[in-house]
Amino acid sequence: MSRGQQHKIALLPTEQRNEVVRDIILGRKSMYAVAKEIDTSDTSVSRYMATVTEQERLEIIAAAMGEAKMAEIQENADIVNQFGEDTDKDLKWVLRELKDLLKSAKDDDEKVLQLGTLKELRQSFMALADLHGKLNKKMDVHLNLNESPQFIQLRQIILDVLGRHPDAKADFLEQMKVLQVIKHST
Repeated sequence: MSRGQQHKIALLPTEQRNEVVRDIILGRKSMYAVAKEIDTSDTSVSRYMATVTEQERLEIIAAAMGEAKMAEIQENADIVNQFGEDTDKDLKWVLRELKDLLKSAKDDDEKVLQLGTLKELRQSFMALADLHGKLNKKMDVHLNLNESPQFIQLRQIILDVLGRHPDAKADFLEQMKVLQVIKHST
């Protein structure tokens, strides 16, 4: 490849190029698979990937980790919300059935047996409702800022600006140590 010539990946539309780079960095696709996909050699893909900076790689990994955590949190929240809806609905059904049976039970042995079964179900549903209430009260979400692509970008901007003002950088890093945000200066 001559000096003025660009890599085939660099010629791709930005969105497609970014997706190719993400797929390789995150291990979704091999360089060989990408090379076949865009009709170039795997060494060409390898040369292009060598131009991707460490900072860009970290941002891609952090973004993927953030997306995965948010998806997991959303999935867990959906499960809890589903559980609550079903529990409320089931408790209402059991209570409605108990009321209907109590009204019609009088001296019917079969209905007395049904009442006993429903009483056991009611107790199980009450235990589930109690558990549901406890889960709703204790659901905490913890996010690590060091895995946030926006935080990584903000940190880089702050360090770039402070690099131009050495005295301010020293004061800033000292305050961060006091707040235990960083362990040592960079």
